[in-house]
Amino acid sequence: MADSLHELFEKIPGRFDSVAWGDRDAVLQFDVSGTEAGQWFAAIENGVLTMGQGASAAPDMTVNAASEDLLGIINGELNAVSAFMQGKVKLDGDLTLAMKLQTLLGL
Repeated sequence: MADSLHELFEKIPGRFDSVAWGDRDAVLQFDVSGTEAGQWFAAIENGVLTMGQGASAAPDMTVNAASEDLLGIINGELNAVSAFMQGKVKLDGDLTLAMKLQTLLGL
């Protein structure tokens, strides 16, 4: 459970399971609005994940969501599929990576 997005994005590299993720290199951009607005990206290369703050030059997929909704999904208070269907979460780019978000975010 995460209390803030800052906490979540700090913990992701330590929780990243490269075996569960597979051998796919990718850059995932998180464009967040709301109380914790900001941009973060996760770069996975050769089984190693690094997090960065700001915009990636060439993300493979971008996640757009309000911080409250993203935290709700992470903390199990909001169903990710329902949030997507309701337009609370928008995905752009390579949507095959959406299935891998569970692995990345520890869902």
